[in-house]
Amino acid sequence: MLVARLAATMTVVGVLLHAGSTYASPAALLADTPNDGPLGKALWIETPEVTLPPAGVPTNYNRHLGRRPQPPSGVHVPSPKDRPVVAEEEGHADFIHQDNTPKRTSIRSNIALGHQYTAPTLQGVVSALDPNQQSPLNTNSALAFTSTANSYKPNGKLIDMSAIKTPLPTNKWWQNLIIEAGVDPIHPYPYVVKCLANVSTVGFPTFQASATAMTSNMVADWQIGDSTGALTQRLVTAYDALGVQVVWSGSSNTKMAARFYKGLPFITYEMTSMAPVLSTIHAILKVEQLALTVNSYGAYSADNATKLATAMADHPSLTQVTLNDGSQWLVVTKPTIQWKQVGNSQLVPAADTTSFTGILQMAHLGDNPSSNLNVLQAYAGTYPTEGSMTYAKILNKQGVGRSADVVYFYKTNTDGGGDTSMVYSTRSVPTSMQLLTFMLPHHVDLLTNSSILNPGLSGYRSAKGPLTAVAGNIITYSQPLDGTQSFEGLRAITASDKASIQKQLLVDVAASTNVTAPDPYFFGKGIAKIARLYQIAQELGDSASAATLKDKLMGYMKPWLVSRTNSDPLVYDATWGGVVSTAGLADPSADFGQGRYNDHHFHYGYHLYAGAVLAKYDMATFAPLREPLNQLLRDYANPSYVDS
Repeated sequence: MLVARLAATMTVVGVLLHAGSTYASPAALLADTPNDGPLGKALWIETPEVTLPPAGVPTNYNRHLGRRPQPPSGVHVPSPKDRPVVAEEEGHADFIHQDNTPKRTSIRSNIALGHQYTAPTLQGVVSALDPNQQSPLNTNSALAFTSTANSYKPNGKLIDMSAIKTPLPTNKWWQNLIIEAGVDPIHPYPYVVKCLANVSTVGFPTFQASATAMTSNMVADWQIGDSTGALTQRLVTAYDALGVQVVWSGSSNTKMAARFYKGLPFITYEMTSMAPVLSTIHAILKVEQLALTVNSYGAYSADNATKLATAMADHPSLTQVTLNDGSQWLVVTKPTIQWKQVGNSQLVPAADTTSFTGILQMAHLGDNPSSNLNVLQAYAGTYPTEGSMTYAKILNKQGVGRSADVVYFYKTNTDGGGDTSMVYSTRSVPTSMQLLTFMLPHHVDLLTNSSILNPGLSGYRSAKGPLTAVAGNIITYSQPLDGTQSFEGLRAITASDKASIQKQLLVDVAASTNVTAPDPYFFGKGIAKIARLYQIAQELGDSASAATLKDKLMGYMKPWLVSRTNSDPLVYDATWGGVVSTAGLADPSADFGQGRYNDHHFHYGYHLYAGAVLAKYDMATFAPLREPLNQLLRDYANPSYVDS
């Protein structure tokens, strides 16, 4: 869709299609927050008594969720005059260095520093996606494609459009919540969740593997609801770059809200005036209220033990539940609920209440319940309220090569905008602000700071592999980049190779340049092949072949992008705000699900590449393709949330 959530476009396309656009320099995008500000303390990057806040949090980062029914963010962002002077290094504007060493204190020196995040790892951080940012692409031109409606519509009865002011996203992992009846599951791994009108269902899936597929099943291990039946409606009320918020309500003041993010060991529900009831399809074998002791946290010193005891007085209550399928679950509540079992499969508060207001969390204890319980109890009660991501552009990172640091930001219910007054000063839990999350194997391999790993939590998995726990509100991994993107190959054509390449080029021009595919995917592959041959001809200095290939390329692309006379024309989807094929609109399985926004980055990436090669060598010939290709780019690689 035109409001796709990618932060960067293809390099070769960016140079050509963004001409005339105004960009902030990387230096202008780097924000370094002072210790305190008008909105309260900053959201800290490091552990207690460290004063380095996250770089690049945009000024209106909180507006996207702040205008929905959520707590105020409290993230302070400085004005431009407060920002540090940034020096460019290595002759490249994308390489940013900031001398901003964290202040060290005597308190900090006495605390185990197991979860550190230091200034050098934030070099070149670009602002997190701004929910109100306008598109850097031209959005003032008329539509290049005929506008039509999509019969596959979001279900307006499942969305609070008065709260969500931006266009709805496409192809999000939580999209099942807003389409059709909204009853199909979503997969915030390691769980599977359904959100019905009156309850939320949570399951811990099992997996079956074959030679060709990995599948998981939906098991309704628990249903969370209100025993009086007061919940009758649920709505999606907000979303951000990483997750979605769902709110249940009814005719009374009873409400339940949840923010679902991938990779959380706890599923969290905020309850207002509830009579909570937990129901399971299994038989409940044991319900045990857990006691907390200072020693169970491993206090670091006598002074810290006192501080820890004070913090524990405000710690949520923990209940361990064993089911007859062999699974064990941790139920967390704050304020405390003493649970009693009703029949074989229900838990309700021992003291009958219809007015519980607080949080309830559910966590499966995995394959190693005893050791996992020791880890989970330390992070119980903390959950994310906002999520965003950004990246750092680095020319060459020492020891890694060209790479980009991908940075995940989470704000939680407990950080108070960076307030460090409530500290768990222990070896295993440096601060109550820390969020416990899971990472996939390929992310773990790229972590910039392996000390945030928590190997004590094990036995959790997803269809994409085993999950590894990490602790921290800000998580960064370094993604290697495959050299500088360019039109030419990585090695120049040598004189000895030129003759053989020229010979093969003539063969390919004669035999491999007919493009007859009617769908955008295979058509795109065909024109991208011609564009590559055109690029090779230009490098060889073969002007005759280049002229032939350019004419072929324009002859194929103009019916798709200018006259739109091809058999499966692209159209503007006025329902979702993107560009789709006519066949894809009529048939959800046609063109690889094009009408349901599947694989647009594949399909249109070929078109964009072909146009970029044309523009590199002949901007005048490329001119009529420019705006249609701009609109394809806005469909799948647009950093703006508001461009529809």
